[in-house]
Amino acid sequence: MSQEGAKEKVGGLAYEVILKPATVNEAPLRPVTPPKEKVISEADILNKLKKAEERRLSLEAQRLEQLAKERAKAQEIVAKAQEESKIFSEETEKKLRKAMEANKENRETQINALRERLREHLVKVQEVCSRSDQMSKELEQKLTIKYSTYEENRQEQLQKMMDRLKDHATHIQEVCKASESMNRASEEKIITKMETALKNREEQYRALQERLQEHERRIEEVRRNKQNIEQQVVSEGQA
Repeated sequence: MSQEGAKEKVGGLAYEVILKPATVNEAPLRPVTPPKEKVISEADILNKLKKAEERRLSLEAQRLEQLAKERAKAQEIVAKAQEESKIFSEETEKKLRKAMEANKENRETQINALRERLREHLVKVQEVCSRSDQMSKELEQKLTIKYSTYEENRQEQLQKMMDRLKDHATHIQEVCKASESMNRASEEKIITKMETALKNREEQYRALQERLQEHERRIEEVRRNKQNIEQQVVSEGQA
């Protein structure tokens, strides 16, 4: 730093200060030496190989353990599915058998009740027919007694009335026969209808059994596929 001459200013003196440019103290350059190569001994190589082998064995053990867990879990799932399928099949079969037995009992009960009602109806029809025949005979006797003393014209009227009574008796017999035929036809029709319904129920039962067998077959196929996949994974792990 240097100073120049003072200059007069109003109220005092002023000095001009000139600063020297800054200089950088540079350290001397040192020669760069190349890094020394680390010498790897045979023991270091064997140690590294041993650690690598240990890591490989550890990873392999972890992988086999994971495969064993997955296999056990898969077997548990398959066993649970088989157990549920077995329980479902047994319960369904029990329900179907119970329903079939109940339907069979109800069918026999209904048929017996229907036969009893038809028998009672037939008895009533026979009673009506018997009473009608008896009334016709009694009326014929009364008319015969009443008109026996009448003149010939009265006899003609009596004959006409007798004919009408015979026609009425014939009509009653025809009605009785028709009623019996209708009762037999109704009984046969209802029995046929019930037998058809029972046959349809049996076909539905067989169809449901076939669906249950198909369901069990699919479960078995899934189980075999799972075992094949597990064996393939184990083979790949051992390789």
